[in-house]
Amino acid sequence: MKIYRKICKFLKINFLFLWVSILALYFIQIGVMMSDPTYGTGNWGTNAWANGIKFVINETTVAGTNVLFIMILLWLVTIITNRIPVTLILASVVTAIAAIAEFQVINVRQEAITEASLQEITAFKDLLGMLDIKLVVGAAILLIVIAVLLFIIYRRSRWVVFRSIRWRAVLLVLSVLVIMPFFSINSEKYEDSFVKLGDVPKVWDSLFDAASNGGIMALLNSRTTDAMVEPKNYSQQAMKNLVTKYTKQASLINQTRKNTNFKNQTVIYTLSESLTKPSYVPGLTISDDPLPNIDNIMDNTSSGHMVSSGYGGGTAGIEYSTLTGFNITSYRPTVTMPYSQLTSSINEKSTITGQFDNKIVVHPYVGSFYNRRAVYKNMGINYFYTTDSTVPVKYQKTIDGDSHISDESAYKNVLSKISKKNNSQFIQLLTMQNHTPWTFEGRDYNMIEPTNSNADENTIESYLQGLHYTDEATQTFLDKLNDLSRPITLVWYGDHWPGIFNFVNTTTDALSAHSTPYFIWQNNAAKKANGTVNVSANYADPSDFTAMMMKMNGMKVDAYWALKTEMLEKVPTINNYTRDDKGKLTFLDQRGNKIDEKSLTKEQREIVNDFKLVQYDITTGKSYLLKTNFFQKVK
Repeated sequence: MKIYRKICKFLKINFLFLWVSILALYFIQIGVMMSDPTYGTGNWGTNAWANGIKFVINETTVAGTNVLFIMILLWLVTIITNRIPVTLILASVVTAIAAIAEFQVINVRQEAITEASLQEITAFKDLLGMLDIKLVVGAAILLIVIAVLLFIIYRRSRWVVFRSIRWRAVLLVLSVLVIMPFFSINSEKYEDSFVKLGDVPKVWDSLFDAASNGGIMALLNSRTTDAMVEPKNYSQQAMKNLVTKYTKQASLINQTRKNTNFKNQTVIYTLSESLTKPSYVPGLTISDDPLPNIDNIMDNTSSGHMVSSGYGGGTAGIEYSTLTGFNITSYRPTVTMPYSQLTSSINEKSTITGQFDNKIVVHPYVGSFYNRRAVYKNMGINYFYTTDSTVPVKYQKTIDGDSHISDESAYKNVLSKISKKNNSQFIQLLTMQNHTPWTFEGRDYNMIEPTNSNADENTIESYLQGLHYTDEATQTFLDKLNDLSRPITLVWYGDHWPGIFNFVNTTTDALSAHSTPYFIWQNNAAKKANGTVNVSANYADPSDFTAMMMKMNGMKVDAYWALKTEMLEKVPTINNYTRDDKGKLTFLDQRGNKIDEKSLTKEQREIVNDFKLVQYDITTGKSYLLKTNFFQKVK
């Protein structure tokens, strides 16, 4: 009879916790959906309160996963405090804070709460200063009331849940074991299990993730474990050896390079959104070439095919590779968005930004996607100019009423930011003109082939029209850069294909479907100041762009960029669209033929392993190299 009562009591508590968890999830989802109830919710309607209910009912599986996580947390609090009223009070307070915080963050940034945004809690004083004084006073009064309630509860022994210390200890261990997988949700070990439970991470857009998977699961999805397979021989001593090895290599390289740094110069990295050459698309025939100027530019400077890791998306992953020199395919397949998943590992020292005095990013769009604000702060970016920044981008014209700012305006924004001081300056431009959807009215470029397919001719021709506008704007941009007396180097590349060429078999034509144009260009002043070296590669890895750019300008390198120069000059191009659970890379020769890692020469395998050791140390390992002079600003 005694056991029966205990079982009934256990079931009653679980039933209570179930409803508390459902209500907590519901109110958190209200916070997520309040700013825009339709975002990520399909055709549910425009009422956030109704959509919160629909999430709990319609998304039964993933909603159940959110509820299960909350229930385990409730049990943990109960086991530790031994008072159910304490659990209920804390659950109510935390739910209210979470719902309000989700609403505030989304309303300001169009981002849901992620692990990266939680890091900002460390700046508590600054955050407190942003809050309304009435809210601060109200919160203080609430905390006092809660403290009094908790004191009263603890004085009443009849509310004690567990009498046995041993039983509490057993339940505590079990609860911890059950909840631990949630904190490794996208690890190799648990990812498939959580996908079966309905969680399909959308880490490229935390708000979309929170709306479709739940605010709690979106927060957990933003965490990353097992990001990279540990390379062989990883140790502190191994990293010390690398410092010695590549410091010597840097000295050898620097003997042949006359320029110390980019003082009095500007380097611009331009990511041209969704841009590829029509000539790269198998089976596509059009009436005329929309990119004659870019073709001519590529014919007269270092250029080739960039091997993209994305198709129809993946912008921030390619951007990550260009700025850090790290290769996204070196990570496990679960790492799809390093900006969101590896935020804390990104730093100024180990990126191209560490070589410059002043660095800015221009993005003629909202700045909330891909966790860029937090990432750029870590990179030491001085200002991130967007349409919603404190000082927004000045030029915001569109073409034909398109929803995105034109490339012409984007380039004007960059020109207005070029320094006139004697500092070194880095500018990154992320364009948006050719992002889906395409609504350009002109039809100067007609699709001839294929004629019998499911291809959307209107969409493709609108996209081609956009390429034409990019082509003209890019030529004008380069002409204006050439008029400047300040040395300018431009690294320009398309990030990925648009996902509109559905007549292309992306399996058999994988290389074509992941090829975009790139060029590295100097204005006349840069050629005069630095000289120039042809660094063309028919197929190039975006993580090598910085090493290529520094080589073109005859710039001296530190140990890290010496390693990247070794990769550039001695190792085939990394194949960016192939991922491997074991951390193995594949490569491409300059004809596009695949090469397995095991087929590399001994010297090449050693360089590749050195590169993996560095990437692992900084992103997943113990960051030994950050305590050395491996990364340093060349002076």
